[in-house]
This record gives sequence, C-alpha cells and structure tokens, in this order.
Amino acid sequence: MKTAHWLLVLLAASTDLHAELGGRPMRGDEPGPVGIEAMRQSTTPAGYSVQETETEDGTTVREYLLPTGEVFAVAWSGPRMPNLQRLLGAYFESYRDEAASRPPGRRPIAIDRSDLVVQSGGHPRAFHGRAYLPQRVPAGFSTNEIK
Repeated sequence: MKTAHWLLVLLAASTDLHAELGGRPMRGDEPGPVGIEAMRQSTTPAGYSVQETETEDGTTVREYLLPTGEVFAVAWSGPRMPNLQRLLGAYFESYRDEAASRPPGRRPIAIDRSDLVVQSGGHPRAFHGRAYLPQRVPAGFSTNEIK
C-alpha cells in the first residue's frame, strides 16, 4: 500500500502538466480544459521552434520555443479563450493586475511593458491573442511572427 502511494506521489511530482510563458511547453498527454486533439512542432532556420496544439473545441495555441525548450511567446485563436493562467504562468498575476486597472468593458487588452507584452481580444467563437517576453525574444526574430 505504501509503495503504491509513493508511486502516485512521484508520478504527480514528476509530471509538469501545463504550458507556461517563460517555462516549459505543453505536452501531448496533457489534459486541457477540453482536451488536446492534435499537436505539431516545427523548427525554423533561426533556431526557435513553434509547437502548435489544437484542443477538441478548435482553439489553437502556438508556443514559440527557444532551443533550450523555454517558451518565450504564445499565441491563441479559436472559439474559446484558453486558460490564460496556465499559458502565462508566473506572469499571469501581472497580466491580471494590469487588466483590472483598465476601465471595465469588452475591449481588447493591450499590455506593453519591458518584461511582458499581451494583446488579447475577440468575442465568443472568435478569440485571439498573443503574449511574449521581450527580453527573451531571440535576436533577429520579428514579434510580428507571433500569430
């Protein structure tokens, strides 16, 4: 009984099950709010790679990865907003505080700081956005590529 318990504890501790800006990308076996339907990854000549994940509800999340595997940018589009707390990770509180300080209403959110850029907008069935860490963007990379 004790062995089974410790095995479960070890499995839970060793499984990082969320994507995170500034951290690790999503994994194909990760449970999402709706579930992952498909995952693709491609590497560019510039050395960064893009991992694209599509959930069962049709939302696409693209993670832009440094050669070290660190996520330096994310972009999303689809019928549902992704879980921004999961995507932004440690940067979520900054995003939430900045967004809360803006006048209420349904407007696109644009945060442009030296440590975090977030642009998010849309409406039900058509959400889109992107977030990136300006200081971690690779040399020669255009942030216009984050789509």
